[in-house]
Amino acid sequence: MATVARFASKHLAYALAIAATGLMAAAVAILFRSGLHAAFTHLLRAPDVLRAFAGLPGPLRVLVPTLGGAGAASLGVLAARRAGGHGVAEVLEAVALGRGRVSITTAAWKAAGSFVAMVTGGSVGREGPLLQLGAAAGTWVGDALGIDARRGRALVAAGTAAGFAAAYNTPIAAVLFVVEVVTGLLTLEVVLPVMVCTALSTLVTRVALGAGPIYGLRGFALGTPEELGAYAVLGLVAGFVGAGFMSLLGAGASAVGRLRIPAVARGALGGLVVGLCVLALPEVAGNGYEALQQMLDGKFAVGALALLLIVKAVATTASVSTGSPGGVFTPSMFIGGAAGGVLGAAMHAIVPGPSPLGGYVLVGMAGAVAATTHAPVMASALAFELSGDYGIVLPLLITTVLATAVARRLRPDSIYTEELRRRGIAWEGTLAQRLARAVRAADIMEKDPFTVDGAAPVADALAILANTRARVVFVIGGPTVGAIDLHLAAEIWSGAHRAPPGQTCRDVAAAVPAARPEDDLLTLGEKLAPIDWGEIPVVGAAGRLQGVVTRRALVAAFDRELLQRDLLHTRVVSFEGSHEAADYLELPRGHRVEIIAPPAAALGTPVDVTALRTRSRVTILGVRRSTRGGPAPTWLEPEAVPATAESDRWLVVGPAEAIEVLRARG
Repeated sequence: MATVARFASKHLAYALAIAATGLMAAAVAILFRSGLHAAFTHLLRAPDVLRAFAGLPGPLRVLVPTLGGAGAASLGVLAARRAGGHGVAEVLEAVALGRGRVSITTAAWKAAGSFVAMVTGGSVGREGPLLQLGAAAGTWVGDALGIDARRGRALVAAGTAAGFAAAYNTPIAAVLFVVEVVTGLLTLEVVLPVMVCTALSTLVTRVALGAGPIYGLRGFALGTPEELGAYAVLGLVAGFVGAGFMSLLGAGASAVGRLRIPAVARGALGGLVVGLCVLALPEVAGNGYEALQQMLDGKFAVGALALLLIVKAVATTASVSTGSPGGVFTPSMFIGGAAGGVLGAAMHAIVPGPSPLGGYVLVGMAGAVAATTHAPVMASALAFELSGDYGIVLPLLITTVLATAVARRLRPDSIYTEELRRRGIAWEGTLAQRLARAVRAADIMEKDPFTVDGAAPVADALAILANTRARVVFVIGGPTVGAIDLHLAAEIWSGAHRAPPGQTCRDVAAAVPAARPEDDLLTLGEKLAPIDWGEIPVVGAAGRLQGVVTRRALVAAFDRELLQRDLLHTRVVSFEGSHEAADYLELPRGHRVEIIAPPAAALGTPVDVTALRTRSRVTILGVRRSTRGGPAPTWLEPEAVPATAESDRWLVVGPAEAIEVLRARG
């Protein structure tokens, strides 16, 4: 009965966590969107950013974005270890690679920066902060309810989808965003909580903010079957436009990175560029939602659309690259919509009576999103849900597929995975391959191998092998690292290998393949495969031996990263300033490291580490304490906890069965 009760309790907690994540993501999205509307109404005296900036005098059109850029960049620096960026890369890293949690404090600071940027005309989208806030909600709820790491990752994915759905009122596209962009694979373990969270978030958001498509119901029917050829051309154009936009963003980030000026000054410089763009074209202010409405209604001439495309790309690059937190999703739709409008105008001039111009705008929006995210199915569903127009589905499919193909040919990485690659994280291949590439030799190497100098006599190496459990001694002091293993030692001891007098370790050492600190698990596996003694040296700059990678450590890392088990090692992440470091600690067989709720008998009493270890064979390493409505959870020394609270969580190590018994008492 106790086992059944524990099983039911765990599943009930997970179900509650899924529901709470969806509701929390919807709540923060409603607050964010309502706050934006209130800011425009009360501060800028206009219902939206476009009309607000169109009504401002010229000097203020420049000054307001400049000040806003400085403020947004400052908040962005406070928010995260890396200033700027559009935030989705962190979510991909947390969900797909299991690289930890999405901090709700960091997400809130970034959302504040995005809010300031958008209110002051910065060219960023609201989906970035809402995605991060949703993901952070999943992390926070999972921590509060003691959800295990594997399900916790699913909660982060579910919160991401809930935030996306709340931003655009598009539940199907939100699910597909997680499947195509965040995880890259379809599993019920992830999809089911994602669907539940998305449905709850959409329901609550629609009740609070309205149920219709955010761009209004549209009716862009295909004029003639021959017109599909024009949409195929639009797919090619959208692919080039999307790839060009990503190149511009990358160039902007590189240029700003070379500026040796404070973050506030960078933000102000980006805001100044945005202000100059808004001075000429108020339509590029903000994320572009209002201007897109006008494009869909066919209210811009072809020359204005072409100009908007270029100026919006410049304004978005200026905002994002100089540190304003926010998304690039809606700006991508803006640029694609403008490109579609230009092509649609050309079709109207060449062929009389094609489908309305707004149809090309809508399909162009989807094409640019597909090109930048490499997610054609999601982009098609998004455009359909944004407009409620089923008649445009065939053009959507053709355009998004071609746009994705062209963009991937020109830029193999999407707009999100490109940011991960800049951090040294490869994203190509299957999920298993990504996980394997995320771990480096520096993460799993042992730092004190047995070594001898190359000029030392062979007897020194033989003595180490005879008197220790070492399988190999590495020979250093030369241009390369060599090895003397037990097999070679046995030949010398038996006389099969006759070493002349005065022979040194370098003279008899065998050549051995060396790993570099940045080699991933796949590369290490290839280098370790032919090595009989099961370990290879890790050689850094100037040929210096830094450590060794053993076959045991490699297997343990694969077990931990791919199977999410701690059978041999547990992964420990630490932060030194802005640098993230990981280490793999070997556990005794059958032991685990877990975060659990304290047993009921411990509530209200001090943590007694010694008594618990004596009674339960479990050791408490730390206590995570959080307060309702307070700051982010903090870690405390067990001895520093005068009274255990129900919301506390214990970080424990011990035998797996002992931890399960202790968990059952919670």
